[in-house]
Amino acid sequence: MIAWSQRRPSAMAGLSLLEMLVVLVLASLLATLLVQGLGFFLSSSDTARRHASRAAEAHQQQHWFASSVRSMVPYLDPQRAFAGDAASFAGITLEPLSAQPGLPREVRWSIEPDGESLSYAESGSSESDPVAWTVLHVPGEALRFEYADRAGGWHPKWPEASAAREWIPGQVRLVGEDGRTLLSAHLSLHPVPVANFLEPL
Repeated sequence: MIAWSQRRPSAMAGLSLLEMLVVLVLASLLATLLVQGLGFFLSSSDTARRHASRAAEAHQQQHWFASSVRSMVPYLDPQRAFAGDAASFAGITLEPLSAQPGLPREVRWSIEPDGESLSYAESGSSESDPVAWTVLHVPGEALRFEYADRAGGWHPKWPEASAAREWIPGQVRLVGEDGRTLLSAHLSLHPVPVANFLEPL
């Protein structure tokens, strides 16, 4: 007599076609979610890096402007006295950007002809090696300078007739077309002009 036994197939012996399709669908969904999450993370990281870079650049521009302007000193000599209008201003600073602090240099901050860029120029150790570069570019803006007297009134140029005894302004700012302040600097208010140098820079 032949013994014949029938065994039921184990549930774990294999996956049916339907089960395989379900696993593939779930795996593709998980992969899609992972790719989307990674893309979102990379995009957020790139945006944060761009914002940090712009903030660092803006801080550096403000520092350059403030450090050179706040150390400007008044001069009686009209050739060296602080003077400015809406497009530029110039004077002698004790904190130039490309030389050792304390070394007097003639500097000029000016708005370039395009009206959207701010440039800095500094006399070198001789007339043959001036220093100049563009510090700020704001597309679509019509930039201008304004000057404040000690009472806090703003003027489009300096010297200002209403502040005849003030050798330098109390503050200088760069404003955009809508009046928004982009850069600003307070100047040290010297009571009297300093002595002029005998030799030109």
